[in-house]
Amino acid sequence: MPHDRFVPLEAAHFLPDGPAATSVAGAMRGGNRVFLSGRSALCPDGSVAGLGDAAAQTEAALDNIEAALNTAGGSLHDITKLTTSLVDRAHRKRVYDTLGRRLKDVFPVSTGLVVAGLSHPELMVQIDAEAVIGAAVTRLRTFELKDWFSQDIAWQGAMVAAGPQDIFIRGQTGAALDGSVMAGPGRRPQDAAAQADCALTNLATLLHEAGAEMDDVTKITVYISDRAYRHAVYPIIGRHFRGIHPVSTGIIVPGFARPDILFEIDVQAMRKQGCPHLRVRRYHSNAVRYGFSQQNIDCDFCMAVRAGGHVVLRGQTGTDLNEVMHGAGDPPAQAEQAMQNVAVLLGEAGARLSDVVKATVFVTDRAYLTCVTDVVLRHLGPAVPCLSTLIIKGLASPELVMEVDITAMLQGDNA
Repeated sequence: MPHDRFVPLEAAHFLPDGPAATSVAGAMRGGNRVFLSGRSALCPDGSVAGLGDAAAQTEAALDNIEAALNTAGGSLHDITKLTTSLVDRAHRKRVYDTLGRRLKDVFPVSTGLVVAGLSHPELMVQIDAEAVIGAAVTRLRTFELKDWFSQDIAWQGAMVAAGPQDIFIRGQTGAALDGSVMAGPGRRPQDAAAQADCALTNLATLLHEAGAEMDDVTKITVYISDRAYRHAVYPIIGRHFRGIHPVSTGIIVPGFARPDILFEIDVQAMRKQGCPHLRVRRYHSNAVRYGFSQQNIDCDFCMAVRAGGHVVLRGQTGTDLNEVMHGAGDPPAQAEQAMQNVAVLLGEAGARLSDVVKATVFVTDRAYLTCVTDVVLRHLGPAVPCLSTLIIKGLASPELVMEVDITAMLQGDNA
């Protein structure tokens, strides 16, 4: 059956300069699973609510998310995962106190990032939410943030939100699962590696407690605070995922929830439905190029994973599927190549562009956001997916200035 799209939005509302003729969806529902566009305090007329007030902007973002969920047949209580992007860590207490009040007794899993910017300079926070409606979700290892490294924040969270098929995991860092100690207390590459090892060990524990294993993981998103940490953390990831071949996206951000965090990993995991996940174009990272260069990071990855009716892709850039870099210094050309890759990979996984439910666009400069997003949405055409955009510090190589994450759900005969 086709996806249900709710709360149509003008793409121009996500962009800093100039109109975009394309629409996107505030929410898309396929079965029990709901995807949402990243929401902020942007109003329909392009103004920003709560100027200079992080708590008011969080309220406005949650109002937008709540309206989308209500239209999809759910509520804020159906949220399973939040990714909260702040432009300044100083806003964190006001943002999370507001989230804690609005989401009392929900216990979502969460990832917290400090990003280089959002679509408009006036924005202070953006919230990406995921939800499961009409199916039981088990919340494991619930906690109060005030008990987590003595943070004076009124927030309730969980380490795992496990649905019938999707398993949502809190972004894992170098923190012990009880918040008692932090691995890698310095800022050296070896500290980042120690944090990565702790995070991946935690991940294996949490998946096991949810009745899953590491080979249920379909995608990893790796966040680090400095490109210098890549060669330290990726071999650790490679050791923990040896032979599994998830898809991956690697992002450099200015910071995380606390200054001592250098590394955070997000995962998407789905229970296997009687057979292993299909992993398309498996490769070893040492044998491929990132931009112009090869990087000795010793990981087993792939380009696309199909898990039941879900398809996720490796983050796509201006590097084509034959490892040739296109569009150096030309963001729209990089986006064009990335979307050509997307079409091919979806096809190889048995999906189509019209199956796409969520696109997340990363750029390294706000000046690139409109032109890159226009290319992405032009290729997606009638899919009318949910959309998120973030301005980040960097990508795997300096010449890469954009990356796009794509999630699809198969429809009709393909499903």
